[in-house]
Order: sequence, then C-alpha cells, then structure tokens
Amino acid sequence: MCGIAGTVGYDPALLSGMLNRLQHRGPDNSGSARIPGAQCALGHTRLSIIDLDPRSHQPFVSPCGRYVMVFNGEIYNFTALRQTLEQSGIRFQTTSDTEVLLHWFIERGIAGLPDLDGMYAFGFVDIVARTLLLARDAIGEKPLYFSETLASGRSQFAFASEIKALRELPHVDRSLNRTALLDFMRFLYTAPPHTLYTGIQELLPGHWLQVDLATGRSQPPQAFYSLEASLSYDETATPQSAAEAFRILFEDSVGLRLVSDAEIGIFLSAGIDSNAILAAAQSSSRLKGLYTYTLQYASGHDESALAREIATTNRLPNETILFDKLEFHPALRRVVDIFDQPFGNATALVSDRIAQQASHTCKVCLVGDGGDELAIGYPRYRAIDHFQTLSSLPRPLTRLLRNLAHWIPERGRYAIPIRRAKQFLHTVGQPLAESFLDWSTYLDTPTLAWATGTKECRTEFYMELIATFLRQQQDPIRAAAIVDLKSFVPYNLLQSADRTSMAHSIELRSPFLSPRLIRGISGLPSRVRMSQQTKPLITTAFADRLPAAILNQPKHPFNPPIGTLLRANLDELDRYLTAPSARIGALLDPAFVRREVADFAAQRRDNSTFLWGLATLEHWLQEGD
Repeated sequence: MCGIAGTVGYDPALLSGMLNRLQHRGPDNSGSARIPGAQCALGHTRLSIIDLDPRSHQPFVSPCGRYVMVFNGEIYNFTALRQTLEQSGIRFQTTSDTEVLLHWFIERGIAGLPDLDGMYAFGFVDIVARTLLLARDAIGEKPLYFSETLASGRSQFAFASEIKALRELPHVDRSLNRTALLDFMRFLYTAPPHTLYTGIQELLPGHWLQVDLATGRSQPPQAFYSLEASLSYDETATPQSAAEAFRILFEDSVGLRLVSDAEIGIFLSAGIDSNAILAAAQSSSRLKGLYTYTLQYASGHDESALAREIATTNRLPNETILFDKLEFHPALRRVVDIFDQPFGNATALVSDRIAQQASHTCKVCLVGDGGDELAIGYPRYRAIDHFQTLSSLPRPLTRLLRNLAHWIPERGRYAIPIRRAKQFLHTVGQPLAESFLDWSTYLDTPTLAWATGTKECRTEFYMELIATFLRQQQDPIRAAAIVDLKSFVPYNLLQSADRTSMAHSIELRSPFLSPRLIRGISGLPSRVRMSQQTKPLITTAFADRLPAAILNQPKHPFNPPIGTLLRANLDELDRYLTAPSARIGALLDPAFVRREVADFAAQRRDNSTFLWGLATLEHWLQEGD
C-alpha cells in the first residue's frame, strides 16, 4: 500500500512537494524517476507489505528499460499470475506483486486488467510509445485523482493518490464544482469524476485513462469493467446452493487477503461480517498470528465485551479502543485534513481512531466492508417489500400516512429508527427507485433544490443510480444492493477506509469485495440471500464456525452516537453554521440551514449526520486553499 504521483508538462522538481504530502501513505521509502525524452516524472511513497526488500522499491522499471510503473495497492492473485508469466518464459527478480503487475500489463495490456483480483491504482509509462496510462481497480478500493490544465498554451497533466498532492501544483483550478456540491448535499460524499475542486477529477472505478507525453493531453477515460455486466444471474439458485457458493468464494477471498510479509490483524466487532472473516480464516495458518481490534462506545450500543470474548475463544490478542467524546473543531479539522474535502460519514472518526491504535502493531488489517450489500443486511433492503404493499393502498390513505409521519418527533433512544421510519413513510406511493435513494440519502430532490437554489439538481450520478435500479427492477431488492455497490460502497465506505487507514500508514483489506465474489453472489436472486434470519447467506455458510451469541442478534450500526456528541456541542454548532460569518451561507439558503439546526435543537428531527456533514463543509470553506 502506497502513495503514487506523477506529472506531465510540469517542472519535474514539483514532484518532490507532491510526494511530501503523500508520505503518510508510504513512510518506508520514497522514490522518483524522470522519463527520458519527455517532461514527465513519476513518484512513489512505499508502505512495505509484500517483499520487504529494497529491491521492490518503486518506481519499478522493466529489465529492458522501456516501461516504468508506480503502483498503489495489492494484487491478491499475483502468485497465480506469476506462474502463468513464468510459463511464457518471464523471469522475476523479486517476490513482489508489483513486478508481477508490471509484466502482466506489458504482456496483456488493458485486456489483462479484468484478470486482476486486487485493489489498485497505478501509472504505467511506455517510453517508446510516449504514453502514460492510469488505471483504477474494478470496485474502487484505491483512489486516483488527476488534473489537466493549460499554462502558456501548453497542456499539463498530473495524478496522485490524494487531492492534497495535486494542490501543490500551480494552475490547478481550485474553484467550487457546483455539480459535486449537489452530490455532496444529497449523499454527504462526492462521486467521480467530480470533486469539489473544479480542476481536480477522480478516475472512476474500473476505468483507465491514457495521456500523450508529447502534448500533455489525455483521452477520455474508458471502462474495462462493468459491475452489472460481470454478474452471474442464476435465477435457479437455492438458499443452500447460494450459501455453499458464498462459502467457497469467501474462503478463497479471505485466504488471498491473509498473504502478507508484515503483521496482520482484523477490525473485530460482535457483528456477523467480521466474525465471518474469522470463520473463513480458521483453516489458514495466519489465524494464529492475527491481532484483533475492537471499538468500545461510552454511550449507546456497545458490543465490545462480546467481541473480546470471541477473540479470547479464538486465542487471539484483542485491543479495545474507547470512543467517548467529540472535540468539535479538532474533529472537523481532522476530517478535512484526511479527505481534503468535506465528508459526512462520522464513522470515519471511529475508523481513524481504530487505525491509529492498530498501526502500533500491524501494517495490514481485514475489515467487513461490503458484507451488507452481498448478504442483504441493511434494513432498507427489507423495507422494499413493505413499501410495495403500502404503495398499493388507495392514494388518500398513503397521503394520510405521509402527513402523520411528518409530526412524529425524533428524540430519545429511538430517534434513529423513528427517523428511518419517517423517511420510509414520506415516500409511500412514490416511484420505488427514487424512494430507495431517498431512504439512503439526506435530502430529497425538492429540499435539495430549495437548499441550493438550483432548479435542476438531479446530477448525472443520481440519474445513473436511478437507471441502474430500473435496469434491475425485476428483483428490486437485488437492484437496491447493486445500486449500493456502485455508490455507497466505493464513494463512502471505501473512501473512508482508505483515507483513515493510510493516514496512519496501515492497509485495510476487504474480503467481501473480491470481484470474483461479487460476480458469483450479487447476481443471485434476493430470495436466496435473505430470510427472517439476519444475513442467512453468511450464517448458513459458516453455521458450524460462527459464535452462537451473534447468530440471532439484531443488526446494530457501527456508527458513532453523533447525535449525542453534537448535542454536547450544540451552541458551538449553531454559531458555526448560522452566524453571519459562516461561509456556507453563500452556497445554501440561510433559512434552510437555520431550520436544520433548529429542528435538531428542538429534537423534532434526528438530522445529526447531515449537520455533521454541513459542519465539515463549512470547515472546508473556511480553510480555503
């Protein structure tokens, strides 16, 4: 796991400043290379995971000297790919996955990308062809940002693992991207190709991009992977066959992600997903060496005691990390420092805390991201059947339900389920695709239009999610999970996982997000992946290995008690967002912002997550550039 950066058309000396901003991603080594015959430079900061020897430092140059690569991530099936390459006569100088990826791409090019089981972003230069090619993994586990500017009539191109490195360069347009703002207000994250900076773009997952080294100009990004097209739609599957297929694929995924030349651990809760990783790892020799890290909340639901018991049963060391308070301004500063943009998922604060502690003993940890999407674990998926039933009622009755929901206060220990129930009832009788997105976002379209003063606020990203749902609507629950795999997973969960872990020089691996596993499971009908039991796909697959205490417990969110934490800072929150000096007032209707704060203060609505997102936006605006 590393940081990568590169420039075309810039003074190569600028690369040093970019790499300095990425040092946290790779503290073990930093290297750079200037490309002969071109105004191009590639740089790399290394976190040594596979083949710790200096021979695997990057940039990596092919034996013939024609090709140069900088690579961030892991290719989990690199051993199998290496064997294939060796059979064709290629000889290797290291045991790293970087060298395998270099030769694989030399031999196969773009056509070889679908064969990679991994998380990656890389830059690849062909000195003879005078081209730079960038690529990002299929699911979007590893980030890749780029900018293209014009200075003195010449194109300049640059790329990096994080936005902060690109902000080191001159001429990059740092003005606000209004499309990205609309997405942020709805989802509390931005979606590629947009960032909140007009001049900085994000390469979409499963895409590649080529740059001409002579001109500095890029071609439009191209897809090498389509999640929907990759799926195996087996409508004849049974719950038993689905569970067996999941078990085989998941054990393989976990086994590949336990390969490491550095210490390895797991973020362990009392939930099904992280315990499924332990169950799948039981046949691996690495299980005995795993460290485990568990979060403990001082208020709200806490399952740390059960997680510690599970670790003890498996004879694994466990470290419990307490999350008990929120220091308002330092927390805002931390989020914007990590993400380089506002980011509304407060769980990032928790992940940051765990990663900080885990980094003292590990360089690699496994996490359960993606389990809910594969195993139909979110309550909003189950709500779809109820929605369809209620929507079939006479229109006056559905209108009455929506009106009644408006007056239910969201307070006390049941504030979150009440909020979700109200979101659900407000949409009864409306189109299902839009309704599902309203359940899982923070502003519906009319409210977003009011807040931003934008008449047409349905962005291309939003419309593509609607189109995805409609393409899959013959099985609406499956459709909802696929929508989440194309949006919530890469741009919320995985963005958080990458930034919070790499801020502490630690690599997170997500066994549920293997492209092979997604291909084999996500196309299965929802009827074989859900029942009255929580996540039967997983619990059936590992019924003999999962602790009995976790099998039948209700699903609990990992989210921190952000409502409680913000209420303790309510006066400061109010001043921060509604004062005349607040920068957010220039972007959003001040009456809208005041209403959001007033509703939270009066406990009419539990909009604490949205307010936290607004606070991170305000801090980003105040920080400037």
